[in-house]
Parts: sequence; structure tokens; C-alpha cells
Amino acid sequence: MADIVFAFDPALHRPIPAPEAAPPEVVEAVTTAAVAALEDAADVASRGEAAVLAICGRLLDPSRASPAQAARLRKLVVALADHGCRTLVFIDDMAACHELSRMLGEPRGLAFVTPAAPFTLDIRGLSVELVSAHGPAGAAGADADALPPAASPLHRRVVLGWDNALWSPDRWVADEPTFGVVPQPRLSSSAAAFAAAATASAAWSQPGTFWVWASRQPQTLPPGVHFLPPLQPRSPAEPAVGACCTLTLLDRPASEEARTDLVSAPNADWRGSWREVPTRRVAWRTVSVESPTGGDEELATTIWSALEKLPRERSAAVELLRCSVACGTSVARRVRVGEIAAETLARLRGLHDPRSFPWWCIDLVAEPTESLAPLGHARSGGRPGSTTSFSSALADIVTMVEQSQTLPAAEAREAGWLALELIESV
Repeated sequence: MADIVFAFDPALHRPIPAPEAAPPEVVEAVTTAAVAALEDAADVASRGEAAVLAICGRLLDPSRASPAQAARLRKLVVALADHGCRTLVFIDDMAACHELSRMLGEPRGLAFVTPAAPFTLDIRGLSVELVSAHGPAGAAGADADALPPAASPLHRRVVLGWDNALWSPDRWVADEPTFGVVPQPRLSSSAAAFAAAATASAAWSQPGTFWVWASRQPQTLPPGVHFLPPLQPRSPAEPAVGACCTLTLLDRPASEEARTDLVSAPNADWRGSWREVPTRRVAWRTVSVESPTGGDEELATTIWSALEKLPRERSAAVELLRCSVACGTSVARRVRVGEIAAETLARLRGLHDPRSFPWWCIDLVAEPTESLAPLGHARSGGRPGSTTSFSSALADIVTMVEQSQTLPAAEAREAGWLALELIESV
């Protein structure tokens, strides 16, 4: 049972791209993963007799969404309303509220929270206020104190904030432009700043206040702040398992007669009722093997043996696998792996069986994060003018970049190996 279900960043207008050459069942599972994860959260709310499904982050951008996406979201909102559950969307811009409401045909049960307009409802006699942490109210100071304090012990306030980390799938591209339902730039841009603003506010530091921070990247949260993961990860760069979260504010009676009369009491341990419920439909995994001698057949056999030993990921409908081949310091072998990657992937994909192995290989590469240190002058014995001088010098540069933290170590090593492979293949 749950009174409020929280969902972060469904982004229905940005479905996960279908993998290359994938069979229809894999394409269907991947491209519908975002909306299916939101529907799983709605199902948690329905089965738990929740009063609110609170959605923050990106939901559905009117300028990008298709009529089919809007119709499926409207159906979800109406179905929740039939079960007595409101769909509450956190949006930074009031104009975006009107656009989303019009696009969905103003369905019953749909409501909004903006930085200037919290939402208050009664849940079986308990007054609950849901507040957005964005905008002036979340910056601390007089504006934050302008929110009314908790009126009585039968009052709960939930303050919800989030960031836009990892919204872009490309690490070299800036965050998604701000328009439509995409949140505006944050005054409270991090969990630490959010917690500092909350504790400085006379309203948000009331005993009946519950703080939630949502993000796609792992964070060490300050005490008292609860983490809300995304419903569905969008790339292997996201370590969080997709989930919605539930909060139980009231103790539900055990007997059916009492449940019919809606008799309930405040949950004494309501802060400890925060729970994650998995909603992930697509998962990413990396399979690492040592590079064998020979061609694509030998490499495919080695990878297949590793795949057979993998434990089944039961929280996801399909797994997208990245095959990583460790080549040590052999640049020639790395180039060879690149040459036979397509043939090896074809062999592995030909063995795909969705009933016994619900995975699909999307990539095969020579491991890009292997250390170049063994090629450096200090360990390889390279001397200026020798055939290894360039490799040793490049390895030394990569090691220096790693130590200076100018770039992440993985990116510095990947750039170094690419340079060596380019020279080897010329």
C-alpha cells in the first residue's frame, strides 16, 4: 500500500533508439521502454490505492510529441482517475502546464505544481502539500519562508527537486534546450544546494516536511534527503536501476470492513516507508573477455561462452550487451578486433533466442579503458629514436593527463588508444 508514488523523468517524447538489426520483439521492448516504465509506476499507484502519482522531470514535450504518445498518456491519467488517484506533474513554467493540458484534452485527474503554486490535497483526513524546490522558493531566504508552516500534526509537506544531469546521450553535447515541459535552469542545481536551502527555510524545516531529490547520476545525498532514480535508464552511463518510489503516510486498516469505511491513522514511521519499486524495461551490461587468437569465429565462441555464464537480469525485459575485448598492450590485436567486429556481432546475433537469452549485442570493441602505462618510458624501456618512442611518449602524456585530472581517465585512455590504432592501421 502507498499514498504517494513518485516518478522521475519519463521523457515519453524521447524513446530509446532501436538497436541496429534487432528483431521485432527487441525493437518493441526498447522503443516502448519509457512509456512502459511510466505505466508500471501507474500500476503501482493503482494497486497500492495511492492518492497521487507525482511526476517530475521531462514528461511529454508538446513540440516533439506524437498524437499516439499523447493519447497513451491521456489514457494513463484517466485510468488513474478512475481509481481515485490524481496525476500531479511538476513543471517550472506555467505556460507549459497549459500546453500539456491542452495536448492531453484536459483529462480529469490531471493537476500541476509550479515553483509559485504548491498543490495541497486531503488524503483521508491528512493534509498533504507538495512543493517544487525550483524557482525563488527554493533559493532560501525570505521567499522560502513565505510558504506557510505546517498548521498541525496532521499536515505533511513534500518538497521535490531534481537536476538535468545525463539528459543528453552524447557526452560532448550540452543539456537539452529549455523549452516546452523541460525544466528551466535551476537555482537549486545540486542536492547539496537543495538541502542547504531547505534547512535554511522556516517552512521547509518543519517536522512534517519530507525532502526528495531526483537525478540520473549517482549522488551522495545530505542527511534527510531521499533519492529518486529515473523510471528507465537511457544509456550504459547511468548506473541507477530504473524505479519509482512510494511513500506511505497512513496506516491502513487490516480488515476489509475498516478499509471500506476509509478509517486510517497517521503512519508513525512514515519517513521510513520510502521504498523503490523496479520499473526498468531495458538494461545495459558489458561483457568482458580476453582476446583470443584467430578470427571472428574464435572471438564469437569466447564471447558466447561468457554469455552463457551470465546471471539473468529479471528486472528488465531485454538486455543490451556491449562486448569488450581486452587486448593488453597489443595495438595490432586491437586493430584486428575492429576489423572482425562486424562478422563477430553477426555470429552472436544469429544465436539470439528471446526465450532463453533475452539480450541483444549492440557493440563489440577493444577495451578502451585499458591502461597505457605499460607502454610508457618508465616501464617499457623505450628510448628517444627507437621504434617505440612515439607509443611511449603518448603513453606518458596519457598518464600525465590522468594524474592532472584534466580529463577523466577513461576518456584520456580511449583517446590514446585511438591514436595508436590509427597509426597502426595506416
